[in-house]
Amino acid sequence: MPITRERDRLRGLSAAALSAALALLLVGGQLSAQVGPNGEIDGLTAKFADINGIRTRFYEYGQGEPIVMLHGGARAGGNVFSRNLPGLAKRFRVFAVDRLGYGLTDNPKTDEDLGNEGQVRFLYDFIQTLKLGPVHLVGHSGGGAVAFYFAVEHPALVKTLIVLAHGPGMPPLGDGPSKLQAALDKCPPVESFEHRTCRLAALAHTPNTFPPEFWKAEAFILSHPKWKRLTEMQARAQREGGETEAYRERMWERARNGALQMPILIYGGKQDTLDWDADDPHAMLKGELGFFDIVGARNPRVKWIVVNEAGHFPYREHPEQFNADLMHFIDFWKSGLKVTQPAR
Repeated sequence: MPITRERDRLRGLSAAALSAALALLLVGGQLSAQVGPNGEIDGLTAKFADINGIRTRFYEYGQGEPIVMLHGGARAGGNVFSRNLPGLAKRFRVFAVDRLGYGLTDNPKTDEDLGNEGQVRFLYDFIQTLKLGPVHLVGHSGGGAVAFYFAVEHPALVKTLIVLAHGPGMPPLGDGPSKLQAALDKCPPVESFEHRTCRLAALAHTPNTFPPEFWKAEAFILSHPKWKRLTEMQARAQREGGETEAYRERMWERARNGALQMPILIYGGKQDTLDWDADDPHAMLKGELGFFDIVGARNPRVKWIVVNEAGHFPYREHPEQFNADLMHFIDFWKSGLKVTQPAR
């Protein structure tokens, strides 16, 4: 298949060649993609709001029940959902927010707010400031961890929880490295500023997952001084030990005890190299299966969808399919269907 050949060609590049290709994307090169004045892509227009003293960039489209979408580690923030917003806005009032410190949202006020606890507090403030009430909460990868922790802490504010792709909130996939590691070995060093862009590109399943416009917007966003300050904050937090595992373990313990009773959709790509053990001939999706086993043990309203020919970004690679699956999931549980509670 042409897509497979192109993906293999890109992943076969040397570190220097891959870095050069990324640099071409980041500076624009021969690209003519249009980026909005606030780093927007796909013709979208961003908004800004003061969220408890944090200037926050977000997208808002449509009318109806609110959907709040949280990106993962993409430094361009809510841009990752650009292909989903127009379709979802036909039925819902949908928000894609730059998480605390990401995109053009201000950095945390203190080092203590860098971790997931700070992200959960920021999301709570966002929902309260915009007076959204209970929402359908969608989180991808690292944003999926934030969505999961938020649902544990504030279940009354979550109508449905949708977690996209393997992320740090899930159990580890195994004892060894993932398939992603082979691609990351060709990236700039992990401590470098360029590493995270290279990692994002390596997680894409098809060349069209992130078109030139996306990288050009990321370059614009990363040109803002806040990113240098954030990198310094992150490095300082890492030297000092960063966030402890105590918060994560508390959230998991509450989840194991049945804290999550809202409908939950787990949505992943079959070819997600982040959830593919390097020693496995086929992706076993062990992280997502482990997550399903825990949240589904005491909640019968849990569903898992695996999309073929999709990597870490199935909602970008197959936007119409994802939108349809998400709306069907929400509609199904809005119907008031009664389910049998699991044995305690």
